[in-house]
Amino acid sequence: MRLFRVFSQTSLFIGMISFLYAHEFEASKPFEKLHLHDKLEVHTHFGWESKYVLEGRDSLDGDSLWSSGVETGYEHFFGGVWYGRSSKNDFRELKFNAGVGQENDAYTYHLAFTHIRFPVDDESDDEWEAGFTYTDLPFDGESGLTLVYSEDADGFFIEWGNAIVQSVTEEFELEYTGVLGWNEGFVSDGHDGLNHFSLGMSTGREISSFAALSLHAVQTWPINRDLNKADDLFLRDTFHFGISLEANF
Repeated sequence: MRLFRVFSQTSLFIGMISFLYAHEFEASKPFEKLHLHDKLEVHTHFGWESKYVLEGRDSLDGDSLWSSGVETGYEHFFGGVWYGRSSKNDFRELKFNAGVGQENDAYTYHLAFTHIRFPVDDESDDEWEAGFTYTDLPFDGESGLTLVYSEDADGFFIEWGNAIVQSVTEEFELEYTGVLGWNEGFVSDGHDGLNHFSLGMSTGREISSFAALSLHAVQTWPINRDLNKADDLFLRDTFHFGISLEANF
């Protein structure tokens, strides 16, 4: 019954935001969904985030985060490893990701599994993700819906992401993103329903034939914040930015 309720609410959710262009992930997400080719593709990054924002929440209460990761893709399969740590407290997080995807001229689909470990607290979680993206919108726009299920929380989180690309010069592009989030038990001590909205901008600069420096900035606003719930105390107006060194092989 809960799954049926989630999908019925998702239909309403999509209708409310159909005026936006979309992209299924924010620039600050741990794993980049690689385009799938018939040869092995590898992407690595090392970066810094001014704040660690997840599900619209400033999860480290203002502390910054260092992270590094490796993602691979081959034919219909992709996977990766991501590690994040805060230099101001004992927070550590390790993620292992694997999935399968399908692409055609205008659509991409993916299913993925992520195992998450918190070494300091000796805790873990498993998440299942399904996503769909339409990639043939004007201005190189993309529109995608992602649903993630947490086994530990026994709940879902849904994001409708939006992106358009502006070419400033032949070597310089800006990407503008908008993401709307919906919580359904995923953030266990947060309110259910519409959760947050964010607007972001990102860009990159090649520094060699295979490496680039990437920058992004995101502003997040809470929706229907409930201060009687502990996890909603971190759901607030939040501006954060990040920088990362990336390489493709």
